[in-house]
Amino acid sequence: MVSVIIPNYCHAPYLRQRINSVLAQTYSDIEVVLLDDCSTDGSQAILECYRNHPRIRHIVCNDRNSGSAFSQWYKGFDLTQGDYIWIAESDDFADPAFLERCVAELDADPACVVAHTLSRTVDADGWPFGKVRHAGRPVRRTDGRTFVLRHLLRRNEIYNASMAVFRRSALPAPEACEGFRYAGDWYFWMLVALQGRVSTVFEPLNAFRRHAAATTSQGERTGRLYEETLRILPAVFARMRVAAPVRWALEGKQLCRLHRACRRFGRNAAYRQLWSSWCEVYRFNRLRRSWYRIYGMLPDRMFF
Repeated sequence: MVSVIIPNYCHAPYLRQRINSVLAQTYSDIEVVLLDDCSTDGSQAILECYRNHPRIRHIVCNDRNSGSAFSQWYKGFDLTQGDYIWIAESDDFADPAFLERCVAELDADPACVVAHTLSRTVDADGWPFGKVRHAGRPVRRTDGRTFVLRHLLRRNEIYNASMAVFRRSALPAPEACEGFRYAGDWYFWMLVALQGRVSTVFEPLNAFRRHAAATTSQGERTGRLYEETLRILPAVFARMRVAAPVRWALEGKQLCRLHRACRRFGRNAAYRQLWSSWCEVYRFNRLRRSWYRIYGMLPDRMFF
């Protein structure tokens, strides 16, 4: 059975499409938990419309906003029993075959802890934009350490929780992600992936909605996203041995991202303090950024 957790906060315009796309999955052995973190936009009335649906196990609405997506995630984990878990973000939607393809990968390999598909990015109205990366093969299976280095640190392939299904047995301890709001899901997938293998299904079966109210967008504007990244990098490298040149390059990537954000959002007081903090931790930041650009031109087999 797959436990589907839909954590919502003020996504009323997208909520019906999200829930209906879950209930329309061709893989039917599911239980669904609907969570609301004290929304103020009428979301709870929409959730109540699904109260009597046979696949809805719980509808839980907070009386007070928790301020943490991860506290909602773990509340959902505690309320469910499925062997596999899908965190279906409330502003996204999915192709009917999404779960069927992910579950097939998890069933085929007991060591596989995460199966994810590609995502097509859509705007607030659901219209697609940008390109979807395709590969010459239908599925790629990767050991967890390699996946973290190549596909989460060098490039972040699981950039949206809705695009992945994972084993309950690989669930990290709740305290591991405490205190994170903007980059904690990135760290969460690293902790899960390091426990086994990861399957990538090269089909765009998930729709990731980008809009001004999205949490990631807020984190970029305020700089909090990069504050959390500064805490995550040392924690990740402490969990696995990485050659120094590789570590420098991966740190350089995040320094390049921060440098671009500083120019985009202006050198206000928050970003000036943030840049100072990063440069204090990662001295010779220009060298690290240059090293990342050099490594970025090399193929994966030479990178590690």
